[in-house]
Amino acid sequence: MAGVACAATTSLTVLVAFRFVQGTGAAAGTVIARAMVRDTHEGSAAARLFATMMAVLAIAPMVAPLIGGILLTHLGWRAIFTTLAVFGVGLTSMTVLSLEETLPERKPFSFAAIAPGFARFVRTKEAPRPALVIALGFAAQFAFISGSPFVLIGGYQVKPAHYGFYFGATALALMAGSATGARLLKGGTPRRVVRIGGAVLLGAALLLLALVHAPWSGVLGLMAPVLGCFFGLGLVGPSAAAMAMDPVPDIAGTASAIIGFLQMTAGSLSGYVVAKVGGESPQALGWQMALLAAASAMVIFLGLTPRRAGQAAAA
Repeated sequence: MAGVACAATTSLTVLVAFRFVQGTGAAAGTVIARAMVRDTHEGSAAARLFATMMAVLAIAPMVAPLIGGILLTHLGWRAIFTTLAVFGVGLTSMTVLSLEETLPERKPFSFAAIAPGFARFVRTKEAPRPALVIALGFAAQFAFISGSPFVLIGGYQVKPAHYGFYFGATALALMAGSATGARLLKGGTPRRVVRIGGAVLLGAALLLLALVHAPWSGVLGLMAPVLGCFFGLGLVGPSAAAMAMDPVPDIAGTASAIIGFLQMTAGSLSGYVVAKVGGESPQALGWQMALLAAASAMVIFLGLTPRRAGQAAAA
C-alpha cells in the first residue's frame, strides 16, 4: 500500500509520510524474524541462524543500489516504489501461505500489556549490555555508510562509478564475519564468538586511528581497517543478539524491538554527526568509527563478564 502511494503521489509531503509507513513495515519484518528465531532456537543454535540472516541481509547494500540505478535510469523514480510494492505483495503472500506461528501462546495486543516487557528487558542483567554492543557497532557501521561518499569521492577523489566497489567490499566483509562466526559457533558459545569479535573490533579501531593520520596511507589506509571493522561486526552482531534475547525467551518480540530501536537510533545519530561534522575528512570519519568500534569492544570485555560455570554451559 505504501509503495503504491509513494509511486502515485505528486506531493513531497505525502511521499515522505508514506515512506515513513513503508519503513515501519520493513522494521516490523526484521523484529518478527529475530523473535521467530528465538521462539524456536536458543544459545548457539539461535546465534548461527542470526549469522545466516546477517550474511543474507548484507547482500542488499550491494544489489539494491544497482537495481535502483537501473530502474531510475530507464523507468524513472516511480518505478522504484512500484517495484517495492510488488515485492511487498509477494512477501505478504509467502507469509500468509507458508509461514507458521512460532509463538506457543499468543496474547492480545495492548500497549499496557507490552510496557512491562520493556521494563523487564532493561532490568534483566544479561540482556541490555549485548544490545548496547549491537547498537554501538551499528553506529560505527552507519558512520561509514553516511560519511564514505564524501570522504572517498570528495576527499580521496575516487571516481563515483568506482564507489560501489568500496561499498560492496564492506558488505562482503560483513558477510565473511557472519559466516566465520557461524562456523565458530559449531564448537563454541555466543559469548566466546562475541569476545573474538570484540578483539577484532579493537584491533581494527587502533589500526584505523594510526593509518588515517599517516600521509602515505591513502584510501587503502582507510579501507583496510574499515574492512576489519566490518568483519568484526559480522562476528559480534549475531551472537550478541542471541545473548540479549536468550534470558527473556517469553518476550522475544519485545527484546527484538528494543534491539532494533537501539540500532536504528544509534545509527541515525551517528550518520547525522559524521555528515554534519566530518565532511570530506578521512580523519573525522576514522575517529568516529574507531571510537564507536572501540566502545563496543570495551562493553564486551568489561561488561559481558563470564557467568558461573553452570550458566556458561547453557550459553
